[in-house]
Amino acid sequence: MAKKLEFWGVFGTVFYLAIITATVGFKFDKFLALELNELGDFLAGAFGPIAFLWLVLGFLQQGRELKLSTHALQLQAEELKHSVEQQSIMADAAVRQIDAARQALELQVQEAERALIADFEVRPYLKTGGGEGVINRIKIVNNRNVAYKVTSEISGNLPFNQKEKHGTMKAGSESELELQYAPVTEPQEGDLVIMYEDVNGVSRVDTFNVSLTDENWVLFEKRRNKSSKVVMA
Repeated sequence: MAKKLEFWGVFGTVFYLAIITATVGFKFDKFLALELNELGDFLAGAFGPIAFLWLVLGFLQQGRELKLSTHALQLQAEELKHSVEQQSIMADAAVRQIDAARQALELQVQEAERALIADFEVRPYLKTGGGEGVINRIKIVNNRNVAYKVTSEISGNLPFNQKEKHGTMKAGSESELELQYAPVTEPQEGDLVIMYEDVNGVSRVDTFNVSLTDENWVLFEKRRNKSSKVVMA
């Protein structure tokens, strides 16, 4: 488009100048006889159309360049938009990778913890007695890993509160509790806390909800799925 404008501009200028030259050539005597002011008027009138032609051509060329510049800016904006989208996709992928790595690390930590902590289970297995007194015999079973310095403590709104030492309990071993109390007519609740040290000497605790039924059975429900560390003050 720019080359065409230049071509037609040059062509029109040369053609126009040829006409002016031919006109001057036919009336050369009169041209030489022109006064200075008349010569100035003639030149202004003769070259005015050429100046106007190039002014129009320059305006069209400028509009063309502005359009091309606008198109280039639009292309840059599209490229920038695509770049931002690609960066967003890459950032999302990086976040997913970080989350996956974090989850894998958490699983490794959990597996490492699982290799250290004990897994206690508490269950009643015998109830004797009657109106004057009731005895519940309780088994504390360690299902996994060795536990050292094991102690159990029952507390709460219960007719029995006691603390016992069980020493070292290997995986698969069990210990017994004997709970003696006056019979109750309404359900009551409390807590059982089992404290121990794992193979690394870290103090840990398992907690259980204790329920004493109106039939005087003592029931236990583990409060957590795994042992938690004891934070020393």
